Amino acid sequence: MRTSFILAATASALIACKGGGTAGTGDCSTSPASAGGSAGLSSFEQGLVGPLLSDVREGVQPYNEQSIGICKGQGRDCEEFLGTSAEELPPGEYMMRAELKVPRVGEKGTWRVKFEAQCTTTRKTERGETTSTSTTSKEYDVQYAGAERGSRLSPLYTIRSPDPSGEKRCNYKLTSLNPDKPTEWTGSWSVPQG
Repeated sequence: MRTSFILAATASALIACKGGGTAGTGDCSTSPASAGGSAGLSSFEQGLVGPLLSDVREGVQPYNEQSIGICKGQGRDCEEFLGTSAEELPPGEYMMRAELKVPRVGEKGTWRVKFEAQCTTTRKTERGETTSTSTTSKEYDVQYAGAERGSRLSPLYTIRSPDPSGEKRCNYKLTSLNPDKPTEWTGSWSVPQG
């Protein structure tokens, strides 16, 4: 809440000093525009809100290099990270998951991601082969979870290998819905028919 107030106050001051408000010329003599600080901020302002502004500009990102992808197991935690893509998974249970670094500012609903998966299932029987395609799409609110871990979306999708419905080849996309800078992460997996 306090960080939102600081950002709002800084933005108001910047607008007022650039002619968009009622600030007098004396109020703007040391304004961000005249001080020449980073991103139009004075040194003082940069010290207060610079890290938050950098966080906001970066938006939602993977928490680490093993944050988005396929994991062995079905629990909330990743037993073994297999990568962003995994072809022909051996017998067992798996999941698609994401652990995300979210800016530490903003109310619920400020930061959102969208998960989409498209799977093509090929079922082979004595009578021949049938193919079908299914899609899944869901949006999630994500929030800052602290410095020790990211915001977890686990499982985003459960995977069983082999799959009794047929051989599956799936592609996924996770998109950060930041209106200024949307970012996408993609991958795939496949399982044999059971």
